[in-house]
Amino acid sequence: MVKKLPMVVLATLLFWLAWWAVAAISDSALFPTPWETVGALWAILKSPVSWGHIGVSAYRVIVGTAIGSALGAILGLSTRYWSFMATAVKVVIYPLLQSVPTICWALIFVLWFGLSDATPILAIASAVAPFFMINIWEGLKELDSNLTEMASVYTKSRSRILRKVMMPMLYPYIFAATRSSLMVAWKVVILGEIFGAASGMGYMLSIAYGSYRIEQVFGWTLAFAIILIIFDYGIFNYIDRKFIRKWKPQEI
Repeated sequence: MVKKLPMVVLATLLFWLAWWAVAAISDSALFPTPWETVGALWAILKSPVSWGHIGVSAYRVIVGTAIGSALGAILGLSTRYWSFMATAVKVVIYPLLQSVPTICWALIFVLWFGLSDATPILAIASAVAPFFMINIWEGLKELDSNLTEMASVYTKSRSRILRKVMMPMLYPYIFAATRSSLMVAWKVVILGEIFGAASGMGYMLSIAYGSYRIEQVFGWTLAFAIILIIFDYGIFNYIDRKFIRKWKPQEI
């Protein structure tokens, strides 16, 4: 990572310069400069109210991801023990959850639950479940059958074999599903809050848009991007290097 730092800095500078050039050429109030956006971001970060909305969004992301991951994991694991569920997940459940756009789920949940926490949380859960479902499903296909057969010689308890043998082999798939799910969840929560919430980052983004405060729209968008970068390139990359891929050669 240290060797790549100059390239990262150069790419970042080029991005900001390109942004500034487009804003200067357009000379439009609808396209704020990088400095105006950073100023709006600073105003957001200084406000305790803004942190409250960020906290609400984070709460919805965590709860929605937990619900969706639990549902997806249960459905994924059920395909190994019940042939009917294997067919149902493959033919009906996964295609349905994967093909229906998240905005459709958000609008349905708004009709059912109105402006409440349930709308963005369930929208997140419906988007997250397929990631866990397909990762667990694919992970089960790649399991070493020799190990599970050997374990069945020593114990007939399926739950014990699942906990002691299968789950450790599924950890890389669970990690990949968690990483993808949280990234998707942060994107879905904005959509859910725009349509069906009276608080959160998406709600504040909608308020800024409705009042034509374009620099605030860019500011909230930049705050959202920073959160995703921290999660993906900070937390998850660290976990990946430290625990998931530590047996592999270091990247050059």
